[in-house]
Amino acid sequence: MAMIPASDYSQLWMSPYTAIVRMRTISETYGTEPGRTERRFQKEREAWATGVLALALTKLKHEEWWIEIETREPTPDTKLHHIDQSSGHNAIQTRNVEVVDWEENVDDITEVIRKKCRRAYPGHFLLVVNARHGGKVIYVDQIVKAMKEIRSPFLEVWVVGVVGLNQMTAFRASPSGPIVDLERTDLQLARKQRRFLKRGVRGTIPGFCDLGTAFLPIP
Repeated sequence: MAMIPASDYSQLWMSPYTAIVRMRTISETYGTEPGRTERRFQKEREAWATGVLALALTKLKHEEWWIEIETREPTPDTKLHHIDQSSGHNAIQTRNVEVVDWEENVDDITEVIRKKCRRAYPGHFLLVVNARHGGKVIYVDQIVKAMKEIRSPFLEVWVVGVVGLNQMTAFRASPSGPIVDLERTDLQLARKQRRFLKRGVRGTIPGFCDLGTAFLPIP
């Protein structure tokens, strides 16, 4: 089994299943509250939120999506990749993702979205709001309505979050789109995807190396 140094995310693509379970492992090891709030796990939380979106896109589009954590530039936080081989060669589709947390000290989720939308982002970026505000109900219709009054620089705005034991949800708030409920079975199906790909190395997929059963320690 290959060992990847902890937090060595450079040029590393991980599956949605890996990103989601990795955050769960951090919570089980260090505690739920530290996992949710401590800055040292910020990249892992961002990968988790992007992983939930990737899992939703997989369910909608029947495509494999991969998560890459940005390690060099301050933005985007993560990237979503899909390798399209329908034309006979690798055409990589990439979505740049900015992730923001909806935290306990903010009552209204739209305040979080408005604050991000006041900043200048490229028009092809996606915004993912990690709704980890415990105890608050997410009113989808109200958020969609509010988004129509917000001048957003983002191509799409998504909200993701945990709604129950082994249950997650993702919905597109702008432009108004699908609500994707994710159950345990969706996560189990996602286990079939390769766990890690490394760019720049020849392998089973040209230009990528399947790292197989490689192990990435938690930070």
